[in-house]
Amino acid sequence: MPAVPSRPDPAQLAVIALDHTASGVVIGAPGTGKTATLVNRVVALIDGGMTPEELLVLTPTRTAATGLRDRLAVGVGVATSGPLARSVAAFAYQVVRAHAVHTGDEPPQLLTGPDEDRIIGDLLAGDAEDEQNGPSRWPEWLASDIRSTPGLRAEIRAFLAEMTTLGIEPGRLAERADATDRPVWASLASFAQEYRAVRARMRGAHRDAAGLVREAVGLLRDAPAGSPALGSVAGLRAILVDDAQELTLGGVELLEACRTRGIAVLAFGDPDVGSGSFRGAHPENFARLATTTHVLDRVHRGTAAQRDLTAQVTSRIGAAGLVAHRHPPVGLDPDESVRAFTLRSGAEEFDVIARLLRERHVHDGIRWEDCAVIAHDSRQVTALEAELSARDVPTAAVGPARALAETVIVRDLLRTVDLAAVASGERTDDDVLDALIGGGLDPVELRRLRAALRHAELRSGGERSARDLLASGMRHPIEFDMIDTPEARRAARVARTLADLGEQLQAGATAHELLWTVWEQRGLERQLRSLADGQGSMADGARRDLDAVVALFEAAKRHGEREDGTAPIDYLRALLHSEVAEDRLRTGTVTSGVQISTPAAALGLEFDTVIISGVQDGVWPNLRLRGSLLETARLAEEDTDRDTADRRRAVLHDELRLFARAVSRARSRLVVTAVDDDDSGPSVLFELLPPAMPAPRSAEHPLTLRGLVAAHRRTLTDARSAESARAGAAGQLALLAEAGVPGADPAQWYGLAEPTSTSPIRDLDAAPLRISPSRIHALEQCQLDWVIGDLGGDPGTAVAGLGTLLHAALERAEAGDAETLWAFVEEGWSQLEFDAAWIDEAERRRARDLVDRLAAYLRDTERDGTNLVGAEPHFEVTLPVPDAAHPAILSGYIDRVERTRDGRVVIVDLKTGRYEATGDQAAAENPQLAAYQLAFERGAIPEVAGADGGGAKLLVLKGTRNAPYAQPRQAPFDDETRAAFLSRVEEAVRVMRGTSFIAPFEEHCRDDHTRGLCRIHTIGPVSSA
Repeated sequence: MPAVPSRPDPAQLAVIALDHTASGVVIGAPGTGKTATLVNRVVALIDGGMTPEELLVLTPTRTAATGLRDRLAVGVGVATSGPLARSVAAFAYQVVRAHAVHTGDEPPQLLTGPDEDRIIGDLLAGDAEDEQNGPSRWPEWLASDIRSTPGLRAEIRAFLAEMTTLGIEPGRLAERADATDRPVWASLASFAQEYRAVRARMRGAHRDAAGLVREAVGLLRDAPAGSPALGSVAGLRAILVDDAQELTLGGVELLEACRTRGIAVLAFGDPDVGSGSFRGAHPENFARLATTTHVLDRVHRGTAAQRDLTAQVTSRIGAAGLVAHRHPPVGLDPDESVRAFTLRSGAEEFDVIARLLRERHVHDGIRWEDCAVIAHDSRQVTALEAELSARDVPTAAVGPARALAETVIVRDLLRTVDLAAVASGERTDDDVLDALIGGGLDPVELRRLRAALRHAELRSGGERSARDLLASGMRHPIEFDMIDTPEARRAARVARTLADLGEQLQAGATAHELLWTVWEQRGLERQLRSLADGQGSMADGARRDLDAVVALFEAAKRHGEREDGTAPIDYLRALLHSEVAEDRLRTGTVTSGVQISTPAAALGLEFDTVIISGVQDGVWPNLRLRGSLLETARLAEEDTDRDTADRRRAVLHDELRLFARAVSRARSRLVVTAVDDDDSGPSVLFELLPPAMPAPRSAEHPLTLRGLVAAHRRTLTDARSAESARAGAAGQLALLAEAGVPGADPAQWYGLAEPTSTSPIRDLDAAPLRISPSRIHALEQCQLDWVIGDLGGDPGTAVAGLGTLLHAALERAEAGDAETLWAFVEEGWSQLEFDAAWIDEAERRRARDLVDRLAAYLRDTERDGTNLVGAEPHFEVTLPVPDAAHPAILSGYIDRVERTRDGRVVIVDLKTGRYEATGDQAAAENPQLAAYQLAFERGAIPEVAGADGGGAKLLVLKGTRNAPYAQPRQAPFDDETRAAFLSRVEEAVRVMRGTSFIAPFEEHCRDDHTRGLCRIHTIGPVSSA
């Protein structure tokens, strides 16, 4: 509630006691009690004999009207036939509807923002198609790709609304375009004509908000006194307007029309805090109502320093016709009630804001909902909401409404319906993935599902890729049913949902019925309700999701009632792709938390503590000219040659009004923050503030339960902590665990549970131990990396798959023909899966380069007289283990066995990686080549048994100075190298039989270039909290 005195001050009493016929304006600086005075005047008028039906309070927006209704109901204390407070648009609708009912016409229907956006988008798409066969009506600089952007559609919407507000017909706009040499206006005149024709053909009497207001103005001007065509409006005697500085020109003309009918109009406002210039609500409009001016001259909100800061800001704003309410700044010394901070990074800014809010809540007992964070635009509001929630600050964003599809859960529901309308045989791979992820599978579950499908396919002798198996399962859900895993069951449910939706679409189901099918089969209601009943960021997110789902179903219900001829699937697709918010009120109760908003959304609100965030140079003030592409602002200007500097000055004054509104919302504490780093700096507005301070030193106490648990756990587990401190931490953790605080109970701590088994990974008393030569090197580098891969933790990649294709091509190659090799690679290319088309193309180019290098090698060896003896021969070498019942078996496949011109056998191992070593030293120590040499020595390769050995080499498909490939070599075994390798194998057997595995963190795991699987234990977690 506003901080006004319990008894009105003299200026307020004078306004309250005005005669019921009084018209004019009541102006006052922020905090002078304008709204409180309005409420008290309503009470006085009703107490003086006026009935509630003869009185109406108007506000610029529906949100403001909703907030004012409760205050009026409490103040009036009598039953009313309807709400005393309405928005200007709602009042205009009442006038137009009453006239339609009286004349027997169809009642008006509001054309919502998404509806307008869809019509504009369709018309622009038609223009783009027409341009293929003829000239464009648009200027050359406004190409079709620019016109297809959401930003341009929004500018066109604003331009059309301004035309309606000003009463400019398309023909008149075309004339002004010729007179002022603005070709884009001529284009817009033609477009507006077509847009209005489309609206006229729609079923139902559709009007946008600006059209409703203009029509109501005409009816009020033309209807005779006491006309029944105006319904209850004919009985009005007085209208009071709150926040009248937000009125558009249409709103002012509506009030002027009421005044000409003898209705007293008293408007309350402050032109210095107007925030609606971007939608035509210029402060000058307010001045048109000033037949008589009453000034509230005493500010009741904020400290002296805060009031002086507000006065400093408003003194720099150009006069908008009314300035009698301004108080000159007196230059008071700063105190703790106004502080400014410049921080080193955005993250530090979020940290400081969260800390300051927690201090006010914990130390000073200020309720969360009595604190606010104000940012310049909705983008910043979204970031603040997420970042503060992650820092355990409960939030409740009250900024502008967002498009429904911006919420993930809504987007998933809409996308599922959209995919159901696509024939199953026409769905792309991306469509299938979208359906499964939108149906509740996360990327990890999706990977498990693909692996399970692929394994089942291989067991049955099939060769289909995981991609083809997913697509087949979506067409035939029984294929998912055959795999008994949670992921497969969920995928089957998604596939059946799509099938059910397809049948409903054929049967003509409504948008509401289609969405309900998806919602019911997803089974999210119980989960979200359970989360929403809790506390913390997850609970906040669940409540936002539920609000968004409710809003989605409300929109779908309105579509069914509207009967505008749009097919349900087309309407839902329009919602999916729309970036325009539905015209709706927030449903349910407002979440208890810190209010995060833009200055515009803070209209009529005040808080104990206000933090203004992100006051950066170039952001606040933002001097970019609004609507500059289409020059919308110049529609209302008689002098369309107004200097650009004057227009930019007007924008600066609008930005100052926003800042004045923001700083004037605080009662006790005001904080302004900005980042000062290499990329950005604080705004010039900081010159009006006390000297900026760096980030305050954080106190020892974290002021959050999560931080408190972390501090006590750190104390408890730190050997350097005093025994008394550790005992105290243990006691505090016990209390927190008893209260159910996450992370306090040691049973939830990682690393403290007993191992589930102490049996070795590989038991040589139970079965032989098979050793892959290619994995010995991984084991030697990092035992943890090896065991994760051995237990199935290596998901494989498309890059690894490329290596497999090249190995297969080498195995099948009979000569060095590059085209034949490339045909082998292309034959298996569809088995590879890439995250994006551009990655596919890049890897395809790389694969072609590797094939050319491989072909060059084969041609060179053939020219040198080297013959192929074997491709991919399998070998096994048995190695007894003294203390085990079974031996170790060194086994694998050799890429290529060659015989040189002098009869020596050389073993070749193909390497296709980007980071393979090309020096002989790396080859000399390579355990894979050594294993192949051992197999050759022991006769495990029958094709070359008894032949002379020529050692082994790597075939690395990387260019050198002399060739397009490298051949680092490993010399034939001698007694020393043979013994050294066998010792390495013995050590590998010992590790593989073990129960614990060492991770050389510094040398391997933390190195980004190793790309080891062990990084799963070193990378930071990624979560929403």
